[in-house]
Amino acid sequence: MESAMDMNATITWGGAGLVLALAGTAFVISEIQHGIEVGNPLSVAYGGAVVLATVIAVLLIVPSMRSSS
Repeated sequence: MESAMDMNATITWGGAGLVLALAGTAFVISEIQHGIEVGNPLSVAYGGAVVLATVIAVLLIVPSMRSSS
């Protein structure tokens, strides 16, 4: 059983991780748009990988945060 301090740490660090992941995704969206405009598939692939990583992070972090609240 988790203590109250562990639960708060999960929510704090999980929330911080989600904020960073979403902020990074917001930044990378402009890279994807630019890559599409100039026809650079590497920028689009990089952006797609960041978006995929963000989705995976959300799928891993949110259930953990829900169970600790």
